[in-house]
Amino acid sequence: MGKLGDAMAALDKDIFLAAVKEGLTANQDPLEMVEDARQGLELVGAEFDQGNYFLMELMWAAEIFKDGMALIRPRLQELHGDAEAKGVILMGTVAGDVHDLGKNIVKDLLDCSGFEVIDLGVDVSTAKFIENIKEHHPQVVGMSALLTAAIGEVNKTVTAIEEAGLRESVKVIVGGGIVGEVKRTMLNVDHATTNANEGVRLIKRWITGDQ
Repeated sequence: MGKLGDAMAALDKDIFLAAVKEGLTANQDPLEMVEDARQGLELVGAEFDQGNYFLMELMWAAEIFKDGMALIRPRLQELHGDAEAKGVILMGTVAGDVHDLGKNIVKDLLDCSGFEVIDLGVDVSTAKFIENIKEHHPQVVGMSALLTAAIGEVNKTVTAIEEAGLRESVKVIVGGGIVGEVKRTMLNVDHATTNANEGVRLIKRWITGDQ
């Protein structure tokens, strides 16, 4: 973890924004900068889960990240975006889970990379995923979940996509704290990762062939 992650974990907005500006001046890869910040956010989330941080700290961390993204976004669009949408990605946090920090990071990165992102929000039912796949015809479906208890919802949704005859037309990627459980149980998904940068690069490769 680098300067951005350390500053985020310490909830130090001044140092964080200074590190963002320093990275941009040094032409650091903006995707790597966002991933570094995400790792710091993950530590803040862990402190919250352990009762060391409270909702106020969590909201402050989200505000720091938002301000950093406002600086990074133009560089992301310059390097990775284009005038025409490259493809459609449907995403949401599965039913029973209301965590969305990681999902929102991925959404920002995909938006800046020129994709049309349909964000269903949090606590998304299987039926809502299916309904929106049929309506929007995405190339990729992203499911996010932090809680390991949500593994059943991921499995339920993937099974429903298969039973609806839609699985062959979409790639399915899962992110969040349940990734280890997804890999252990060998669910029928195309990829699972906690790394936002890795997920975005893979989605770009699936849709456009870009490396």
